[in-house]
Amino acid sequence: MVSAVSVCVACCASSDRHVYRPFTLRTRRGALAVAAATVRACLIALAAVLATLTTARAVRSDDYLAELIGRARSERLASDPQWLALGFYVPDLFGSGVDSLIDNPGFFLAKGGRSDPASELEASLAAFAEPAHTGDIDSHPQCSKPARYRWLRTRLGFDSARLPEQPCPKLAAWLARIDPGEVSLIFPAAYLNNPSSMFGHTLIRFDPPPERRKGALTGHTAHFAADHHGETGALFALKGLAGGYQGYFATLPYYEKVTQYSDIENRDIWEYMLNISSDGQRMMLYSLWEVNLQPISYYFFSTNCSFVLLSLLNVARPDLRVIERFPVYAIPVDTVRAVVEGTGLLRQATFRPAQRTDIAHRWSQLDTTERRITAALIDGSSVPDDAALQALTPQRRARVIEVAQAYLQYQIETGATERPEMAPRAMALLRARSAIQGIPPEEQAPTPPVRPDEGHHSARLAAGGGATGNQPFAEVALRPAYHDLLDPAGGYVVGAAIDFLDIHLRWYESPVPMLESATLIGIESITPRDTLFQALSWRVRFGVDRWRDHAARAGDLVGAAGGGAGPSWSLSDTARVYAFADTALLADGYWPHGRIFSIGPAMGLLWSPAPGWTVRPEARGMLVVEGGAAEAFEASLEQGFALARDTALRIAVSARNDGDATYPEISTMLDWYF
Repeated sequence: MVSAVSVCVACCASSDRHVYRPFTLRTRRGALAVAAATVRACLIALAAVLATLTTARAVRSDDYLAELIGRARSERLASDPQWLALGFYVPDLFGSGVDSLIDNPGFFLAKGGRSDPASELEASLAAFAEPAHTGDIDSHPQCSKPARYRWLRTRLGFDSARLPEQPCPKLAAWLARIDPGEVSLIFPAAYLNNPSSMFGHTLIRFDPPPERRKGALTGHTAHFAADHHGETGALFALKGLAGGYQGYFATLPYYEKVTQYSDIENRDIWEYMLNISSDGQRMMLYSLWEVNLQPISYYFFSTNCSFVLLSLLNVARPDLRVIERFPVYAIPVDTVRAVVEGTGLLRQATFRPAQRTDIAHRWSQLDTTERRITAALIDGSSVPDDAALQALTPQRRARVIEVAQAYLQYQIETGATERPEMAPRAMALLRARSAIQGIPPEEQAPTPPVRPDEGHHSARLAAGGGATGNQPFAEVALRPAYHDLLDPAGGYVVGAAIDFLDIHLRWYESPVPMLESATLIGIESITPRDTLFQALSWRVRFGVDRWRDHAARAGDLVGAAGGGAGPSWSLSDTARVYAFADTALLADGYWPHGRIFSIGPAMGLLWSPAPGWTVRPEARGMLVVEGGAAEAFEASLEQGFALARDTALRIAVSARNDGDATYPEISTMLDWYF
């Protein structure tokens, strides 16, 4: 190739001698023709040389790509757990291969790459070897697929002379803004008023290194959520169960999520700081850059926020294989447990109480007189200069002012009241508190003794027996999720219960089991009212129950959809009493009395006399109507005893009348959580 260039240069130099001789017009014309021909010959030679160089370069490039693909095949990189994690590959429905969680075909560089990790790897290598783009340099595959590029570069040791690294300014600027130094798994507790969050939620927070951190809330979060187009309630729940939404990753400043969860939704937050190397954190961020705005089919119980976040954590530590623990469904608290138990990932856990939790704790520390003064400061019937407040000691006066000011601020932030009305009172209280010198602010609500990941597992298998009247039975029950009010309370929201697919089978005299009850979904929220927070307690349930004329009769299965609402009050720190107005729609198609509607009152007590022991007496009456009317009632006493973290004993006695005859029932069940 060098000799060809030399010939071309020599040829052009030779033409110069002919062009610049002194000659006549005719001679000059002949010389010009010769010169033109010579220039054409030189240009043709140059083109041939350039073509030869380009072909040689392509050959070298193709040779190097073939070499890389050959090495990737010999090392079986396409089946490496890290490569599968980077593609968000999970076992397919039949277990014969894998499919990626990512729905968008544009995410993949190979046709069929969603289910073929090997072809996707080889297509990725080819894409990374493409020349630099002349337009948007950030659109080069090395920039749009940085996690895959960097892992393959590390594993195969790319020769930068034969596969140059491309600049990616947008990616570099984004990484600089997040500035990762530490990573935490964040678990906001259950929020029963939102179907998508009633089991809790998870997200990941990236914090700058301590030396560059400017505050406790300056990190950035990565979270996955359904794009529900503003749909809520039953429609959201149904479409979420059926995969009717697409979910997307998003990154937001942490302070925005704290405002949403803690201040607005009244959800306590647990922060689990993880042992993940700087390289692992970078790989997570590179992967997050790749999947940004990529749609993933959202399913409420399977491909939900927590499962997809496990896939992102899997990028940092694929050796842990935590995602494989959830082949069917994933409950958020179970995914937290999978990350922190026995993996060595947990560095420390921090409790961040919701604003309401903190205010309720401070309120509980006031005596009756102090509460009366606090309420007067809040409603404006008293001011900081009033004698009743000034009569308190400086320390108690500070505590009263802190509670009143925090409550007013909470009302403003949640939109429960108008800012112009409350802001002057809150400011006056701040000035009064600043005038009390030498007394530090009240500490926040104490950390619960049991973390969510330390509570019982969410699935429950139960076995036992009892008697309906004088008819003995054996019973088994299975519930995939999640927690009821008699389960061990540690790690769960007190007074909150969610039962999903709770099925009870009984054997009486026949060896064939009989369905006693099935709960599709049951939710209870028993939240006490007080002077500051006028909470409404409520419950709903959809399922089937067996109704009997008398104890000796098998009875009929009756579909029921109903619930109730009412107030509840705290009797002590461990006891709360409630009163509901319950209603239900009942149907079965041939039930002898044709009763399809019931309404009536219910009263009960939820009490924990000692740690691990829960007592719940309840009485409810029902007027069952449709054509005629019949009175029904049930009085029960249930007790739950925690024997170990994942083992409990449950004893229940009741007297029941389904509209005909009253009969007793007793049962004892041993519960195992897994």
